[in-house]
Amino acid sequence: MIDRTNGSLFMRLGVLCDHALMGQDGKLSLIGIFDHIGVIHVPAQHPRFFVVSVMQGHATTNKVDMELAAPDGRVLMHESIGIDPEMIAQGNGNLIAEVTMLPLEQVGRYEFRMLSEGRALGVIPLNVMLVETPQQAPAQALPRA
Repeated sequence: MIDRTNGSLFMRLGVLCDHALMGQDGKLSLIGIFDHIGVIHVPAQHPRFFVVSVMQGHATTNKVDMELAAPDGRVLMHESIGIDPEMIAQGNGNLIAEVTMLPLEQVGRYEFRMLSEGRALGVIPLNVMLVETPQQAPAQALPRA
């Protein structure tokens, strides 16, 4: 359960995307937002994506923990990400984490959980599903001019 009382820190927005960046003007840019990945088989790996969260409220520490939980509940990854409590209080609490070569051993719902001092700030879901191999279309001659 996410606690949004008394101005405490919480995740206002959380997304997965193909690319994310902060412009010189402080604007957050996101390209290719998604919450599902289709794989032909498991195990599989997803080569590269970004986890982005926008924090809001009052931070009592200078870090946020991000963990990735598998569909069976196992924690696959745990990272501490440095934050600036003063910037978050001013409304600039953007966190961007690049994930490379993510192993996907199961189908189902994975969760990127954002935590502070053991308290849940928000969850970003990632649904992994099996898809059929795409069939190649037969080659066709191009029309002549």
